[in-house]
Amino acid sequence: MNTKLSRLFASIIEAGWLAALIVTPLFFNVHSSRVFEPDKLSLLRSIALIMAVAWLGKTANEGLGAFKASAGEPSSLWQRIRMTPLVLPTLILVLSYLISTVLSVSPRISWWGSYQRMQGTYTTYSYIVIFCLLLGNLRRREQWLRIVYVMILTSLPIAFYGILQRTGADPLPWGGNVRTRIASNMGNSIFVAAYLL
Repeated sequence: MNTKLSRLFASIIEAGWLAALIVTPLFFNVHSSRVFEPDKLSLLRSIALIMAVAWLGKTANEGLGAFKASAGEPSSLWQRIRMTPLVLPTLILVLSYLISTVLSVSPRISWWGSYQRMQGTYTTYSYIVIFCLLLGNLRRREQWLRIVYVMILTSLPIAFYGILQRTGADPLPWGGNVRTRIASNMGNSIFVAAYLL
């Protein structure tokens, strides 16, 4: 059932993945004690949480009929999981993270992540929520094109800021040498390289 409310929730979900693609790479706060990674992850976690709430609202509005297979799709849930690429490995990853967090020496740190990096189970589940919502809601070519355009446009200021650092025109006083080892707004040259690739 495609109602106005369902379309609103679907729009919030799409706005969420686009916001994650824009805000997470671009954001950094020089006034924070942890300039890059934890602040970016706090934003990403919040975006994933909003997307999950929108998905719950959409699912409640559409009812369980939304999960029924369309014509030409496998009928059982297990067949759909098995036939969709990366879903089964993702479910195994979710389960392994849950087991390792419960059996951890320090479950609290395992769930939330360390103070310095925040790379815990909650952060990984945030990535997985965004992946699953993309997988379930990315249906039209226009949506795919928006993702591509957003990724390209977001990479431009990141690359430009790296060029500023390389030329020595960076106005911010960083602790390390960002002229020979460009960190741009990712905090680490390895992260910048991985992002731009």
